[in-house]
Amino acid sequence: MQTSKLRRVLAVFLLAGLTSCGRTPENPYAAIKDPPVVQGRLHTITLAADTAEPAEEMQVKGYEQVAFLSNYPVSVAVESSLWSVPEPVVEKADHWKAPAGIGVNVRLLRMPLAANGVAANPGVEKSFYRNVLGTDVPAWPVAVERTAKVRVQVWTFLIPDVKAASKRLRENGIPVVFDPVAITTAYLGDHKTMAIRAPDGTIIELVETAAQ
Repeated sequence: MQTSKLRRVLAVFLLAGLTSCGRTPENPYAAIKDPPVVQGRLHTITLAADTAEPAEEMQVKGYEQVAFLSNYPVSVAVESSLWSVPEPVVEKADHWKAPAGIGVNVRLLRMPLAANGVAANPGVEKSFYRNVLGTDVPAWPVAVERTAKVRVQVWTFLIPDVKAASKRLRENGIPVVFDPVAITTAYLGDHKTMAIRAPDGTIIELVETAAQ
């Protein structure tokens, strides 16, 4: 009787140990050594919307729409893949310059939206931005109402060195979802870009520009 009970107890402890060993840490970003992995500065918020309301709201709040006439088809293909949107959506993107002192620039993509994903744990999200990018969790653009018809598709951060960032991110176990590539766009000129993902699945574009 006692031997049987002891075996059951040992089996429970063994199962708990195996489960613990296979479990992903609840907040892997909190354990990053010598943070931040890279030092980023938020440059552009890319919104995806299936309504014209964000553009109307930004115009009312003093954002200036900037038109770019130059066409870089190779870059369109790259940004389509990087941002996970169709090429025609990239080609028709609107760019809005924020008024001084009230926010960052906004890129607006017109497209149908899929269902929302699972929200990230606030603590994990805070650790990710603080320890991976050296910044606070980015704020929703103040000029745009937050509704089910609009969401952040991409946060674009400027960083000093894309190649060095890619190496350090991998060393710290941060998956790179889009490898560094050099492109030219009318918006950012000649630059190098790559991407990782935030805990909630949002694309984090990391850009190195000569002008920054």
